[in-house]
Amino acid sequence: MTDNRKAAAERLFGIDVSRYQGTVDWTKVKAAGVKYAFIKATEGRTWVDPMFARNWRELKEKGIPRGAYHFYRTDVPLQAQIDNFCNTVGSLEAGDLPPVLDVEVPSVWNHLSVKQRVDLCNGWMRGVEAKLGVKPIIYLSSSFATDVLKGDPSLAAYLLWVAHYTAQPNPRVPAPWSTWTFWQYSESGTVDGINDTKVDMNLFNGSAADLDRIKVTARHLQGLPVRKPGGTGLRRIASLIYFTVSDLVSGRPKRG
Repeated sequence: MTDNRKAAAERLFGIDVSRYQGTVDWTKVKAAGVKYAFIKATEGRTWVDPMFARNWRELKEKGIPRGAYHFYRTDVPLQAQIDNFCNTVGSLEAGDLPPVLDVEVPSVWNHLSVKQRVDLCNGWMRGVEAKLGVKPIIYLSSSFATDVLKGDPSLAAYLLWVAHYTAQPNPRVPAPWSTWTFWQYSESGTVDGINDTKVDMNLFNGSAADLDRIKVTARHLQGLPVRKPGGTGLRRIASLIYFTVSDLVSGRPKRG
């Protein structure tokens, strides 16, 4: 086996989910070969994914490495979005995956200058790292990195999770990165344990040992306060109502 074929065979399969996948049977998902999962935690200033608390708890109980992501909205102050995400996730634990900033929908970024766009991304990353102790990952499409963020060199400080749907064996890696860490290669997959809906499919660019190397460790968490995760109670109910009405009015978005 050539080095390239061996590397491709070692790539780890995972998924990312939000409220749209409903109640996930994580036991079946794990048995289907899923090696990690990212789940939506928050959006904007106050909204939490109604399924976050359950998914976050179940992933830990089932022994599936877990990561949480925040869907960024440009109409909401930066600090409020940092606080929303960190207060909802609470303290990370050893073995978790780094937090993720999800940036997409170019049309809602176009009113900002390129510098403002990049500053918002870097500001969220730095703010979350200061609170949670771990440098985040950035999720975006190749075209978003090129057209919206103009390949700004400062973003190379963060691991890349790229969305690129192609039949090619590798995604298109946009500047300023030279390689990818996670690749969302499909938005219409099916996995046992997730019923009646499609799910985003991902590959990790490495082996299980490589994945271990990017996980949260006790060293990251030294000196940080221990906080319980949120996303329950009235905030969950309010968010459930908001997302239900939003979906009815505007139609179900592609992702988020």
